Amino acid sequence: MNLQLRTLSGRDELLAASGDDPYVRWECDAALVDQAWALGSAVAFLRRGHHRRNVHLNVCGPEHDAAPLLDAIVAAGLPPKADGISIDQHLFPLAQRHFTFGRGGDWDWMWTVDTPPVVPHLDHLDELDDTLDAAELLALNEIGNPTAESRPGEGATELWLGIREEGRIVAAGAMHRTGAGAPHLAGIVTHPDARGRGFGAAVTAGLTTAALDRSGVSTLGMYSDNDTGRRLYHRLGYRTAHAWASRGFAETPIGSQ
Repeated sequence: MNLQLRTLSGRDELLAASGDDPYVRWECDAALVDQAWALGSAVAFLRRGHHRRNVHLNVCGPEHDAAPLLDAIVAAGLPPKADGISIDQHLFPLAQRHFTFGRGGDWDWMWTVDTPPVVPHLDHLDELDDTLDAAELLALNEIGNPTAESRPGEGATELWLGIREEGRIVAAGAMHRTGAGAPHLAGIVTHPDARGRGFGAAVTAGLTTAALDRSGVSTLGMYSDNDTGRRLYHRLGYRTAHAWASRGFAETPIGSQ
Protein backbone atom coordinates (compact mmCIF):
# COMPACT_ATOMS: atom_id res chain seq x y z
CA MET A 1 0.00 0.00 0.00
CA ASN A 2 1.37 3.40 -1.03
CA LEU A 3 0.87 5.72 1.95
CA GLN A 4 0.76 9.47 1.42
CA LEU A 5 2.36 12.19 3.51
CA ARG A 6 -0.28 14.16 5.42
CA THR A 7 0.17 17.66 6.77
CA LEU A 8 -1.49 17.95 10.16
CA SER A 9 -3.27 21.02 11.46
CA GLY A 10 -2.89 21.68 15.16
CA ARG A 11 -2.00 19.64 18.22
CA ASP A 12 -5.30 17.71 18.28
CA GLU A 13 -4.64 16.25 14.83
CA LEU A 14 -1.08 15.43 15.86
CA LEU A 15 -2.32 13.72 19.01
CA ALA A 16 -4.81 11.64 17.02
CA ALA A 17 -2.26 10.73 14.34
CA SER A 18 0.24 9.67 17.01
CA GLY A 19 -2.26 7.32 18.64
CA ASP A 20 -2.53 9.52 21.75
CA ASP A 21 1.23 9.44 22.27
CA PRO A 22 2.05 10.30 25.94
CA TYR A 23 4.86 12.67 24.93
CA VAL A 24 2.59 14.61 22.60
CA ARG A 25 -0.22 14.69 25.16
CA TRP A 26 1.75 15.73 28.22
CA GLU A 27 4.85 17.46 26.90
CA CYS A 28 3.87 19.38 23.78
CA ASP A 29 2.24 22.78 24.12
CA ALA A 30 0.18 23.56 21.03
CA ALA A 31 1.86 26.97 20.85
CA LEU A 32 5.28 25.30 20.61
CA VAL A 33 4.37 22.92 17.74
CA ASP A 34 4.93 24.77 14.47
CA GLN A 35 4.27 22.15 11.80
CA ALA A 36 3.40 18.45 11.85
CA TRP A 37 3.16 15.57 9.41
CA ALA A 38 2.05 11.94 9.42
CA LEU A 39 2.59 8.93 7.20
CA GLY A 40 1.03 5.66 8.22
CA SER A 41 1.69 5.23 11.94
CA ALA A 42 4.68 7.59 12.07
CA VAL A 43 4.53 11.28 12.92
CA ALA A 44 6.95 14.18 12.79
CA PHE A 45 6.62 17.71 14.09
CA LEU A 46 8.65 20.86 14.49
CA ARG A 47 8.78 21.72 18.16
CA ARG A 48 10.25 24.80 19.77
CA GLY A 49 12.03 24.52 23.09
CA HIS A 50 10.33 26.03 26.13
CA HIS A 51 12.62 29.05 25.89
CA ARG A 52 12.24 29.20 22.08
CA ARG A 53 15.99 28.93 21.67
CA ASN A 54 15.88 26.05 19.22
CA VAL A 55 13.51 24.19 16.92
CA HIS A 56 13.82 20.41 16.67
CA LEU A 57 12.23 18.04 14.21
CA ASN A 58 10.75 15.26 16.34
CA VAL A 59 10.24 11.92 14.55
CA CYS A 60 8.71 8.79 16.04
CA GLY A 61 6.94 5.64 14.95
CA PRO A 62 7.65 2.27 13.33
CA GLU A 63 10.62 2.22 10.95
CA HIS A 64 8.59 1.05 7.94
CA ASP A 65 6.57 4.28 8.10
CA ALA A 66 9.18 6.61 9.64
CA ALA A 67 11.66 6.03 6.80
CA PRO A 68 9.38 7.25 3.98
CA LEU A 69 8.02 9.99 6.27
CA LEU A 70 11.50 11.43 6.84
CA ASP A 71 12.36 11.00 3.14
CA ALA A 72 9.25 12.97 2.16
CA ILE A 73 9.84 15.79 4.64
CA VAL A 74 13.43 16.28 3.54
CA ALA A 75 12.50 16.06 -0.14
CA ALA A 76 9.84 18.74 0.34
CA GLY A 77 12.38 21.00 2.04
CA LEU A 78 12.84 21.11 5.78
CA PRO A 79 12.12 24.65 7.01
CA PRO A 80 15.39 26.51 7.71
CA LYS A 81 14.36 27.33 11.28
CA ALA A 82 14.85 23.65 12.17
CA ASP A 83 18.27 23.43 13.84
CA GLY A 84 18.25 19.85 15.09
CA ILE A 85 16.38 16.59 15.48
CA SER A 86 14.96 14.44 18.27
CA ILE A 87 14.23 11.00 16.89
CA ASP A 88 13.48 7.63 18.47
CA GLN A 89 16.89 6.05 19.03
CA HIS A 90 16.07 2.99 16.95
CA LEU A 91 15.39 5.37 14.03
CA PHE A 92 18.64 7.35 14.33
CA PRO A 93 20.29 5.56 11.37
CA LEU A 94 17.47 6.95 9.17
CA ALA A 95 18.37 10.48 10.22
CA GLN A 96 22.04 9.85 9.43
CA ARG A 97 21.06 9.29 5.81
CA HIS A 98 19.96 12.90 5.54
CA PHE A 99 21.88 14.99 8.07
CA THR A 100 25.27 15.48 9.62
CA PHE A 101 25.20 16.28 13.30
CA GLY A 102 26.89 18.38 15.91
CA ARG A 103 26.44 18.13 19.65
CA GLY A 104 23.63 16.29 21.37
CA GLY A 105 22.76 13.35 23.55
CA ASP A 106 20.47 10.40 24.22
CA TRP A 107 17.72 10.60 26.81
CA ASP A 108 14.55 8.85 27.93
CA TRP A 109 11.18 10.51 28.49
CA MET A 110 8.94 8.74 31.03
CA TRP A 111 5.49 9.08 32.50
CA THR A 112 3.17 7.49 35.03
CA VAL A 113 -0.41 7.73 36.20
CA ASP A 114 0.07 5.07 38.90
CA THR A 115 0.60 5.71 42.60
CA PRO A 116 4.18 4.70 43.46
CA PRO A 117 4.83 1.95 46.01
CA VAL A 118 5.71 2.90 49.56
CA VAL A 119 9.46 3.32 50.01
CA PRO A 120 11.60 4.09 53.09
CA HIS A 121 12.25 7.66 54.26
CA LEU A 122 9.00 9.19 52.99
CA ASP A 123 8.39 10.50 56.49
CA HIS A 124 11.74 12.33 56.32
CA LEU A 125 10.75 14.50 53.35
CA ASP A 126 10.61 18.25 53.87
CA GLU A 127 9.21 20.89 51.54
CA LEU A 128 12.06 23.21 50.58
CA ASP A 129 11.96 26.87 49.56
CA ASP A 130 13.02 27.90 46.06
CA THR A 131 14.44 31.20 47.33
CA LEU A 132 15.61 30.57 50.89
CA ASP A 133 17.24 27.21 50.06
CA ALA A 134 18.51 28.17 46.59
CA ALA A 135 22.19 28.52 47.52
CA GLU A 136 22.28 25.18 49.30
CA LEU A 137 20.40 23.47 46.45
CA LEU A 138 22.82 24.91 43.89
CA ALA A 139 25.72 23.62 45.97
CA LEU A 140 24.09 20.17 46.18
CA ASN A 141 23.64 20.11 42.41
CA GLU A 142 27.26 21.10 41.89
CA ILE A 143 28.59 18.23 43.96
CA GLY A 144 25.87 15.68 43.26
CA ASN A 145 24.91 16.29 39.63
CA PRO A 146 26.27 19.34 37.79
CA THR A 147 23.90 18.70 34.85
CA ALA A 148 20.77 18.82 37.04
CA GLU A 149 18.03 20.93 35.47
CA SER A 150 16.12 21.95 38.60
CA ARG A 151 17.08 25.66 38.36
CA PRO A 152 16.97 26.66 42.06
CA GLY A 153 16.11 30.28 42.76
CA GLU A 154 14.69 31.02 39.31
CA GLY A 155 11.02 30.64 40.17
CA ALA A 156 10.59 27.74 37.75
CA THR A 157 9.87 25.18 40.47
CA GLU A 158 6.35 24.49 41.70
CA LEU A 159 7.44 22.15 44.49
CA TRP A 160 10.74 21.21 46.12
CA LEU A 161 11.07 18.14 48.33
CA GLY A 162 14.23 17.13 50.15
CA ILE A 163 15.81 15.28 53.03
CA ARG A 164 17.98 16.94 55.65
CA GLU A 165 20.54 15.33 57.90
CA GLU A 166 22.25 17.28 60.67
CA GLY A 167 20.76 20.44 59.25
CA ARG A 168 22.04 20.08 55.68
CA ILE A 169 20.14 19.03 52.55
CA VAL A 170 21.44 15.64 51.42
CA ALA A 171 18.81 14.84 48.77
CA ALA A 172 16.37 16.99 46.81
CA GLY A 173 14.24 17.17 43.71
CA ALA A 174 11.94 19.62 41.96
CA MET A 175 8.60 19.59 40.19
CA HIS A 176 8.21 21.84 37.16
CA ARG A 177 5.50 21.98 34.48
CA THR A 178 5.86 20.88 30.86
CA GLY A 179 4.75 23.09 28.01
CA ALA A 180 1.47 21.19 28.01
CA GLY A 181 1.03 21.84 31.75
CA ALA A 182 1.83 18.38 33.12
CA PRO A 183 4.04 17.97 36.22
CA HIS A 184 7.64 17.18 35.32
CA LEU A 185 10.23 16.00 37.85
CA ALA A 186 13.68 17.54 37.53
CA GLY A 187 17.03 17.65 39.25
CA ILE A 188 16.68 14.68 41.60
CA VAL A 189 20.05 14.74 43.34
CA THR A 190 21.60 12.92 46.30
CA HIS A 191 24.83 14.03 47.98
CA PRO A 192 27.60 11.51 47.22
CA ASP A 193 28.06 10.87 50.95
CA ALA A 194 24.39 9.86 51.29
CA ARG A 195 23.96 7.62 48.26
CA GLY A 196 22.80 4.03 48.50
CA ARG A 197 20.34 4.71 51.32
CA GLY A 198 17.14 5.16 49.30
CA PHE A 199 16.92 8.95 49.57
CA GLY A 200 16.58 9.41 45.81
CA ALA A 201 13.72 6.91 45.73
CA ALA A 202 11.97 8.73 48.57
CA VAL A 203 12.28 12.14 46.87
CA THR A 204 11.07 10.70 43.55
CA ALA A 205 8.13 8.89 45.16
CA GLY A 206 7.14 11.96 47.16
CA LEU A 207 7.23 14.25 44.13
CA THR A 208 5.38 11.68 42.01
CA THR A 209 2.61 11.38 44.58
CA ALA A 210 2.28 15.17 44.73
CA ALA A 211 2.16 15.37 40.93
CA LEU A 212 -0.55 12.72 40.74
CA ASP A 213 -2.57 14.45 43.44
CA ARG A 214 -2.41 17.75 41.57
CA SER A 215 -2.72 16.65 37.95
CA GLY A 216 -3.17 12.87 37.66
CA VAL A 217 0.12 12.35 35.82
CA SER A 218 3.85 12.73 36.42
CA THR A 219 6.60 12.94 33.80
CA LEU A 220 10.39 13.02 33.87
CA GLY A 221 13.45 12.81 31.65
CA MET A 222 16.79 11.11 32.20
CA TYR A 223 20.00 10.51 30.27
CA SER A 224 19.86 7.11 28.61
CA ASP A 225 23.13 5.90 30.12
CA ASN A 226 21.68 6.21 33.66
CA ASP A 227 20.80 2.55 34.14
CA THR A 228 20.48 2.96 37.91
CA GLY A 229 17.97 5.76 37.49
CA ARG A 230 16.00 3.80 34.91
CA ARG A 231 15.63 0.82 37.24
CA LEU A 232 14.49 3.12 40.04
CA TYR A 233 11.93 4.98 37.93
CA HIS A 234 10.52 1.79 36.44
CA ARG A 235 10.26 0.32 39.95
CA LEU A 236 8.26 3.37 40.99
CA GLY A 237 5.80 2.85 38.12
CA TYR A 238 7.21 5.01 35.32
CA ARG A 239 7.06 3.83 31.72
CA THR A 240 9.44 4.89 28.96
CA ALA A 241 7.44 6.54 26.19
CA HIS A 242 10.45 7.51 24.08
CA ALA A 243 14.19 6.98 24.13
CA TRP A 244 15.25 10.02 22.11
CA ALA A 245 18.43 10.70 20.18
CA SER A 246 18.70 14.51 20.13
CA ARG A 247 21.31 16.19 17.95
CA GLY A 248 21.92 19.62 16.50
CA PHE A 249 22.52 19.90 12.76
CA ALA A 250 26.17 20.43 11.83
CA GLU A 251 25.28 21.86 8.44
CA THR A 252 22.25 22.69 6.29
CA PRO A 253 20.18 19.51 5.78
CA ILE A 254 19.90 18.09 2.30
CA GLY A 255 16.73 19.39 0.65
CA SER A 256 16.27 22.33 3.03
CA GLN A 257 15.10 25.63 1.67
